[in-house]
Amino acid sequence: MKRSDFFIRLTTGVLFLAVVIYIGVNIYNMFANTYETTRAISYTIEETLPAHGFIIRTEQILSEDGVAVLPIIGEGEKVAAGQAVAVEYMSLDALETASEMRAIRLKIAQFESARGPNDIAGLNTIIELSTAVNSNNLRRLDEIALNIDSNIFNTDVDINKLHQRLEELEAGNIGARIINAPVSGTFSHVIDGFEHINPDMLFGISASDLNDLFTSSADVYGTGKIITEFKWYFAAVMDYDDASQLSTGQRKNVQFYGTYNAEEQMLVESIGRREDGLCVVIFSSDRGIHNTAPLRELRADIVFDTITGIRVPKEAIRLDDDNNTFIFLQTSGFAERIRVEILKESGDSYLVRDGAESGTPLRVDSIIIVKANNLYHGKVVA
Repeated sequence: MKRSDFFIRLTTGVLFLAVVIYIGVNIYNMFANTYETTRAISYTIEETLPAHGFIIRTEQILSEDGVAVLPIIGEGEKVAAGQAVAVEYMSLDALETASEMRAIRLKIAQFESARGPNDIAGLNTIIELSTAVNSNNLRRLDEIALNIDSNIFNTDVDINKLHQRLEELEAGNIGARIINAPVSGTFSHVIDGFEHINPDMLFGISASDLNDLFTSSADVYGTGKIITEFKWYFAAVMDYDDASQLSTGQRKNVQFYGTYNAEEQMLVESIGRREDGLCVVIFSSDRGIHNTAPLRELRADIVFDTITGIRVPKEAIRLDDDNNTFIFLQTSGFAERIRVEILKESGDSYLVRDGAESGTPLRVDSIIIVKANNLYHGKVVA
């Protein structure tokens, strides 16, 4: 009887232990057996090469003789041969007279064009002033100030006296002359002393020679300059090994940054000789001259390759016994194993070839299984 009780208690203990182990395993699996998926997305990686260089154009300086010159056209504007680009004043008295004439013309224009109730006009003027200040557009502040004067403070002005004073000033010789563009092209106010450097001087130049050209600027003065050709050049100093990945005649995107943040597609004109591990690569473009007109020294990244594929988390990549890479997709509730070709590493993920190119089911929006325990092809996962 005692022996029978011992075996009963032993059997009960074994069964209890088995139940505890079973429950423990299930609890462990519930917390440890995480199942994580992510959507496949298309991703593009641009491989770039650093460059530092100078913009070179065909430029002609406009000379000046007076004490002050006021441009009458904007930076980067196209001009025709003979078109007025600036007014030059030969003395300070002439400049003061011209300033008074401009102020009178503005007053006449503002008070003669005033229409509608003062409260509406005043509100519009306040809005215009706020917009100008917020956008840092200070060129029209004097005009806006006159608007405030007329629309808000309702200053009394004798228009006839203004016209009379303007006629007196116009009748006198104010000592000013119009400066016209000698040739057609693109106007720029900026003169930096390197306008004598022209594109013909670039080809075959070494990195040290290029830097010598831009070491010191010439002592020149002028009203501004006319860029006479639409085609402009970027002479870039690059690592020779980097530059060897480029070829003459290719079109590459050049991503400028720093003082000029923009991307321009440019033609590789030439790749210079090696010197101390460096060389000069000449890029050219016949677009965007109005944006680069005042610029000279710039830094840029040259986009030499663009890779597009499917972005896959590194945790989702697996290796078989033959070191072939593969992933699992969740397809119709089952785990589907597919081979992938890694194109590029990017942080915590890999860029792999799209299944449309490699002949696999991997596509944008496919469900990639990132984590799962005991995963195999055909396993029910959802």
